[in-house]
Amino acid sequence: SKATVSVLNCCPRPPSTHLHTMMRQVSRAAARSALVAQPRHSSSLQVTISGLNYVGTGLSAIALAGVGVGIGNVFGNFLLAAARQPNLMRALFNYAILGFALTEAIGLFALMIAFLMLFA
Repeated sequence: SKATVSVLNCCPRPPSTHLHTMMRQVSRAAARSALVAQPRHSSSLQVTISGLNYVGTGLSAIALAGVGVGIGNVFGNFLLAAARQPNLMRALFNYAILGFALTEAIGLFALMIAFLMLFA
């Protein structure tokens, strides 16, 4: 019919070849666009791992808050015990200092681990 002849005359190539060419042009444009994942270089991966060091250091510093609570408990309970029996204050003070030293040692270990993760 005349309609089919006019459609075929407007296109210099057969329609299937024209569609294939258009798809190839679209795929080339997509390859050049920023939406396509670019390969990562080792330097960007190293920056990401370096950033995770800071996250780990911050998480390990949470233990220092627990140490503060523990020292508060030691001396709070020392004051309660000294108020109940003032005659044992000397012995209780020695136990309080021992509890403080052990609790503070845990805090120093946590701080050491944080600095090792940060600088090592």
